[in-house]
Amino acid sequence: MVKGLFARLKARGLQAGVARRLLVVRDGSEAIAKAVRHFWPDAVQQECLVHVERGLCGKLSWKHRGEVVKRMNRLRAVQGAEAGEEAFGELLDFVREKNLAAAECLEKRREGILAFHGLNVPSTLNVTFLSTNNIENVMRNTRGTIGRVCRWNPKTDQLSRWMGVALLRAQEGFRRIHGHKEMGALAAALGRSGSAASSLRSSSAPPARPSAGGHSELADQQPFSYRMSISQTAEILTI
Repeated sequence: MVKGLFARLKARGLQAGVARRLLVVRDGSEAIAKAVRHFWPDAVQQECLVHVERGLCGKLSWKHRGEVVKRMNRLRAVQGAEAGEEAFGELLDFVREKNLAAAECLEKRREGILAFHGLNVPSTLNVTFLSTNNIENVMRNTRGTIGRVCRWNPKTDQLSRWMGVALLRAQEGFRRIHGHKEMGALAAALGRSGSAASSLRSSSAPPARPSAGGHSELADQQPFSYRMSISQTAEILTI
């Protein structure tokens, strides 16, 4: 099912750039991870730390949740691979003392949890790229628009039109990426070895900045149903 979805996305134009690897921010689904490896073998897969935290809190006693949140916040704040490994080690040691099964599960997910730290980019980007909150906000706002539709007519383009309206409304709440000035460092970190194009600016002209009227650049380009979750400059897909 997930492979079929990704195949349709690729058929509609979603692809990683030649110069850089794809950065995929996803939940803990193994099906998604497997599908990403199938279509983009060298993609950097970052697991959402909000989902990780919720999972851990659900497996531990309520009296230990405060310590889990404290250690997760430290993991979110640190910069670089070395600091990430240290913060993860502290979290893992704490969980191991409380619940061995939870610790074993956490250990298996180490690579996905620390993928973004491994890029050694400024920690100001952590707020945006260590969770899937961006796309989840889109989903919630979209449901708020189309949730009261009681009858869909498959013989018309009703669904496409409603989704278009819902996504245009959702984009009104879009914000800049936290630490967006550091996107050049992220683009360089995702660069493939031997590629000369690893800077933020590509040879093509950059997209225009949204006007004061609030119309996003993403809405003015090609069909935005999949463009809204992929970065033009650093090939970032949020799932």
